[in-house]
Amino acid sequence: MRYLARVWLPVLGATAAVAAVDRRTEPTDLRYFVHAGEQLLSAGWADTFADRSLQSGPLQLLLFGAVGSVPALAFVLEFGVAALLLLVLRRLGAGERAQLVVGLAAVATGLTHAAFVDGHPAEIANPLLWVVAALWAREGRTAWAGALIGASAGLELWGVLGAPVLLLAPQLRAVMRGLLAQAGVVLALLAPFALAGRFEMFAYEWKVAGGTLLGLVLQPGSEFGWSLRLLQAAVATGLGGAVVLRFRRTLHAIWLAPLAVVLTRILLDPLAYGWYWLEVEALALVGAAIAVPRLLSLVREGREVRVQDPFAPEECDDGPESQERPERDAHLPRLRAVAGE
Repeated sequence: MRYLARVWLPVLGATAAVAAVDRRTEPTDLRYFVHAGEQLLSAGWADTFADRSLQSGPLQLLLFGAVGSVPALAFVLEFGVAALLLLVLRRLGAGERAQLVVGLAAVATGLTHAAFVDGHPAEIANPLLWVVAALWAREGRTAWAGALIGASAGLELWGVLGAPVLLLAPQLRAVMRGLLAQAGVVLALLAPFALAGRFEMFAYEWKVAGGTLLGLVLQPGSEFGWSLRLLQAAVATGLGGAVVLRFRRTLHAIWLAPLAVVLTRILLDPLAYGWYWLEVEALALVGAAIAVPRLLSLVREGREVRVQDPFAPEECDDGPESQERPERDAHLPRLRAVAGE
């Protein structure tokens, strides 16, 4: 109860204040998704994806359609993002102070606000779900991890790009279990629409926008179809896998690998929507919750060593006491360890 009062109450209270203001706005794309969600819950559900421009996942549409009211979604989405962030931080073992600071930072920097007004909450939820999946993979629970990554694809299909975190599993066989679970969940989510109605999602083609990295290579306005999406996905997951293998022995792999994936996805995307960067912001907050307390701990340890060391550097000049240097030198390995040398 004290934990809820010290952490959740302030963060959710700040989130509620922002959502109360946001509910009067008209969010980008959200009303379109709400209408698609209402169709998903109707007798004509099988043709929900007959509109090829609809690129939202069925789970996200299900949520939007079930709530129905756009003003109500302001509270649902913003509370949901704040709660998911706090749950992830607690699962990571972050202290109460770190959870409180990061949770309030998410509100102050507009992360919860953007989850509603931009109309794409999956930009925040998917990377956070990948972090949880990475933790489960490290523990060998790869079937659950793969299922969670598959569920993130149910929010927006690019959620499948979280697959590299499965490489954190202790054994290759466990990685394969995770991949099979992920594929099974994605298939279960999409197959009913493909079998029972018109499923046109993969027929959609984007236009390369000017001002993007791809716009320097391809002519702005060029078609960017799903074949190029697969190439984009291959590069993003490949770099994510490389980061996993490089940092797999540290806890930082659980957020650095997803960060590598989303950054690559953004840089190689034909469009340049501002809400894409919510993925980076969410992971940066998680990374800060892990890295900052550890850095502060190292600094404190370094100060303690210097205060407690009876042989300060200025006392080590040549002089009558030089015979004591071997004893003084015994402190050097400890100092170097604290400094990270």
